[in-house]
Amino acid sequence: MPSLIGLKTLIPPSLQLPALAAAMVFVVAVGSTQVALQVMNSRQTDQLRQIGQVYLDGLAASVRPYVEAGDAVELERRFAQALAEQHGIPEQALFAFGGDGRLIARAGDPRIGPPDAAELMRLGFRIDPAGDIGWASRPLGDPGAGAGPGIVAALDLSEVIAARERLLWAVVLMDFVIACLCGTLAFAILQRLSRPLRTLVDHLGSQPLGEPEPLPVAAVGTAGPETRRLFDAYNRLAEGVRDRERLIRALADREQAAALGRMAATMAHEVRNPLGGLATAVSTLRRFGDDRQVRDEALGLLDRGIGTIDRIVTGTLDLYRPPEDRRLCREDLEDLRHLVAPEAVRRGVTLDWRVEVADSVELGAVEVRQLLLNLLLNACAATPGGGKVSLAARTEGTDLICDIVDQGPGLDRSVASRLTGGGADRPVMEGSGRRLGIDVVVALLGSLDGRATVIDAPGRGTSIRIAIPLGAKA
Repeated sequence: MPSLIGLKTLIPPSLQLPALAAAMVFVVAVGSTQVALQVMNSRQTDQLRQIGQVYLDGLAASVRPYVEAGDAVELERRFAQALAEQHGIPEQALFAFGGDGRLIARAGDPRIGPPDAAELMRLGFRIDPAGDIGWASRPLGDPGAGAGPGIVAALDLSEVIAARERLLWAVVLMDFVIACLCGTLAFAILQRLSRPLRTLVDHLGSQPLGEPEPLPVAAVGTAGPETRRLFDAYNRLAEGVRDRERLIRALADREQAAALGRMAATMAHEVRNPLGGLATAVSTLRRFGDDRQVRDEALGLLDRGIGTIDRIVTGTLDLYRPPEDRRLCREDLEDLRHLVAPEAVRRGVTLDWRVEVADSVELGAVEVRQLLLNLLLNACAATPGGGKVSLAARTEGTDLICDIVDQGPGLDRSVASRLTGGGADRPVMEGSGRRLGIDVVVALLGSLDGRATVIDAPGRGTSIRIAIPLGAKA
């Protein structure tokens, strides 16, 4: 069984069905031929038995009186006459037995000893393959009287057995050739029939996780009518999935833009209301600032107006970014592996995860997850195919320490400076997606009172260490 399992793993799945069908055709062909050979051998043995009985029928009529009389001399003379006439299957020896099983007379090759008369009289015919002899017997007494006199002939079957063996080897060889041809033909036919399935399986296996790619036009153009219908159906399915994914992304972007627009409109509307009063207070201070009472009233109005704007902004942010009370747990860090895995698979990058933190950590789950997710996605984007991105998380003293290591070309100096806090005012000159990701990371580090350390080795990768004090709240 282990060898069969190992053989199965060596054969590609798309070739297992043709190989199994070819093996079955081969086994059936060989098995049916073996059955036919057994039937042929059995019928040939029956024919030899009948030939032996016909020969002994004529001999029995000639020697019956002398067997019953026990005349050994006359029996040997008549046996010698019979042996002198050799036509067809030759006789090697003849034996005559009395009613008590005693040998009365014999003639022929003296090297052939007398057989067991009682057993041979019961069987009637037996082939001895060792000596190429066919033993034929004929009882001469009353069939219902049990043991009695009889005659036995030792027939020379060497030519018959040699011809049978030659025929056997010829049939086996021919059967092997035909079985191989039939098995090969069955394998080729089923392989051709399963070619569309193999094409689809290979195409799907070569794609990364995400949107399915349609089959190439060349593969569809060379297919037959039925196969082309299958490929066209798959391509329509792939295009439908791709259209749906594009629509989902477009709707998500539109919803995000609408949310940002609503937040901006709300803030603009609410902030604009107190601005008129604030502008009036500033104008009053300019004109009547020397009057203490007027100045105090104007400053009070400015203070209350600024407080109102602060509460409006704070309320709007709370509306569109609800506070997160759930604490960070070990599962949150493990979940990041599943969130990053599709991007890693798409880029051919392996992930290495080592999380050594308690079940619950005194930090906001959403902020830490968002911070690490941005860094890990950037690490996957920077690492070439075949590389590795790793995350190691642990607690040291009162800090949560997270090390993100990639094997990319190295981090741009402006990005590293922003992460470590040395270039907060300098923009990151990269693509919009990467810039926004770094901006989010910097903002989250600030809200969590976190610190970032960058160890950059150009051409060998980047290591970013994030230290967040436990108990920090965004």
